[in-house]
Amino acid sequence: MKLKEGKLPIDLLQKFLRILPSSSEKIKIKPGAGADSAVIDAEDYYIVVSQDPITFTEKDIGYYSVMVNANDVVCMGAKPEFFLFTLLLPQGISEVKIREIFKEVSKICKKLSISVIGGHTEITPFLKRTIISGTMIGLRKKSDGIFPKRVRKGDYLICVKEVPIEGISIIAKEKKNDLKGLIDDKLIERFKKYHLNPGIGIIKEGLLLLKNKNVCALHDPTESGIFNGIYEFCEFLNLGVVVFEDRIPVIKNAKKIFDYFNIDPLKTISSGSLLVAVKKEGISEVEDLLKKNRIKYSIIGEFRDKKYGRRMITENGREIMIFSCQDEISKIF
Repeated sequence: MKLKEGKLPIDLLQKFLRILPSSSEKIKIKPGAGADSAVIDAEDYYIVVSQDPITFTEKDIGYYSVMVNANDVVCMGAKPEFFLFTLLLPQGISEVKIREIFKEVSKICKKLSISVIGGHTEITPFLKRTIISGTMIGLRKKSDGIFPKRVRKGDYLICVKEVPIEGISIIAKEKKNDLKGLIDDKLIERFKKYHLNPGIGIIKEGLLLLKNKNVCALHDPTESGIFNGIYEFCEFLNLGVVVFEDRIPVIKNAKKIFDYFNIDPLKTISSGSLLVAVKKEGISEVEDLLKKNRIKYSIIGEFRDKKYGRRMITENGREIMIFSCQDEISKIF
């Protein structure tokens, strides 16, 4: 089977995960599709650990690495506290460029009160561009209760912010010359900074939602976009879902870009948005919380029994299955 760029298909990943040794009883969240982080039992605390690389872009990779891994830790109910990163560098890279990456990591870690505790840096033969792989560690008090909580049939699926925030930022930065004349220059500049505003981080939104008793689980869609993110979320929760395409908040004024590159925004890397499972009886309370804090959101679906499957009702009323997919952004590289 010839594999495409991006994440391994979930069914193939699950085959490989079965090769790994069984986990200790101290591991409360084990390796699996849709699991944003591992959760380890450590007496009074849960230790939450995530690991993710940045591979689609070299621009701002220090910032991306910290934020993407911090997002995963928050999705398992913890505050990001400690960061390690492995930096693989191509031959010929300048000292100035390496310094820039370290400055990016330093700046965002200081802002988020995260301590950098280690890592590894090397010049790697045959590597064409810089790759960074980060590991984030967070802590959660056991007294805060169990998280994720059980999600049931009839509970709601919310999307916080819009999609694909990370994708549009990467496209605007990597392909800005292609966009000249296609869209307004001011819009290009705005999209180039989309990773900062509205931002690829969901830490503020996640930590806020975690305080509400009606929030059951969180998941941040990354590679392969919200489409794949929903599939992963349901795989992790062992549930089905019905999603309404017209309710998914896609970035406004970006349609020409997606059409030009023949990219589906729902299958494009989407760090910055957040999937939230909310108790049916508590949806009004969660909506009030989001409105009060001026956080954009949309109720995009409802959870179903696993046997129902994962389905999306398209804008023209057609029903399609949600499945594991490859990221559309690979088309532009």
